[in-house]
Formats: sequence, C-alpha cells, structure tokens
Amino acid sequence: MKNILIVEDHIIVRQGVIRVLHDIMEQVLLFDEASDGQQAIKMVNAKKYDLVLLDLSLPDQNGLDVLKQLHQQFPQLPIIILSTYPEEQYAVRSLRAGAVGYVNKGCPTGVLKETIEKALEGKKYVTSLQADLLLEAIGDHKSDLPLHNFLSDRELQFTCMVSSGKTLTQIAQELGISVKTVSTYRTRVLEKLHLKTNAELFNYCIQNKLTM
Repeated sequence: MKNILIVEDHIIVRQGVIRVLHDIMEQVLLFDEASDGQQAIKMVNAKKYDLVLLDLSLPDQNGLDVLKQLHQQFPQLPIIILSTYPEEQYAVRSLRAGAVGYVNKGCPTGVLKETIEKALEGKKYVTSLQADLLLEAIGDHKSDLPLHNFLSDRELQFTCMVSSGKTLTQIAQELGISVKTVSTYRTRVLEKLHLKTNAELFNYCIQNKLTM
C-alpha cells in the first residue's frame, strides 16, 4: 500500500487522475489531495508519502519552485511532474530540479503507469524524447537550442504568462511581486530572445508553443 499526494488546483483533474490510477495500477494506492503549493508542502511535512504527483500550474506559486523546495527538504521523496506543458518546454528543467519523471497530461496512460512504477521502485523514468532533450542540453551543440532554453525558470514562467494574454499588472498580482520587477523580467526576456516589442514576444511564444 502506497501513499500518494496529488498536487493540482482543479478538483476535477485530481479526481480524474485518481480514477485512472485506480484502474491501471496493480498495487493498492491511497491518495491525498492538495490544491496549491503551500498546502502540499505542509502535507509533506506532516505525513510520509511514497510519491508526489505535482502540477506546474498552481494558483499560489510556480510548480518548479515547489519541486525545488520539496526536493531540498526531502531528497528521497519521488516527485513526478504531471503537466499540460509539452516535454520540450519543461521536462529538462523539471528533471534537473529533482523530478524523477515528467508526464504530459495528454500522454497514454501506459506512460503514466510506467513512470509511477519506476518512481516507486526508486528509479527515474524518461521518454525517448526527454532523453534526446537531455542530451541536447548537455551536449556540444547548445548554440542550436531555441533561445528560450536559456531563460531562467522565472523568466520562462513570465514568458508563458505573456503568451496567455496577461498584462504586466496581472502577472505581478499572480506572482506576488511588483510591476517594476515584472518589467525587469520583460527587459531580460526581450534581450535574451533578441526581441524588441511585446508583439514580437507574443509571436515568438506562438511559434515555439510557449503557452500556458
């Protein structure tokens, strides 16, 4: 019997994941649910879990920040990222931050099953695409990588929020930071992506599928 924590802000998604796992997993699983990052951190501190399934889009903080904090506090706790973001966008960042697997929510259930089974065995699981992305990230051809691969986690988060049509004020409110700080992110992102305007940034996001 394994204790699993699902960190996802949409209750319908949480319940859907639980139903799927009850259907496909052979061993008995017990589930707890958290709707945001702070709740998840409190629950992990209060109870021993065998696995955490963590979404990247949380209402109070970025899932990568939650991943890093949990991994730092509980380095032996397996954490799988379960996200709508494409593998090309966040898989390498998540694995580098301590995740044992990255599963896109649109993947076949078999991939989710295998990733969880490996995680519960104390192993990591990467798809063939993720393996290629990891090799590219550590290889000698970094100049061939898209420019957004060189953004920081926070800068990439800002970029994805811009792509969804959010204003700087809205982004500041959601991230809990000042508009001035968000403007600094904008300046850095435009510079790193060799762009000049918000319109160019929006088009870059569409072309590179940097959407939330």
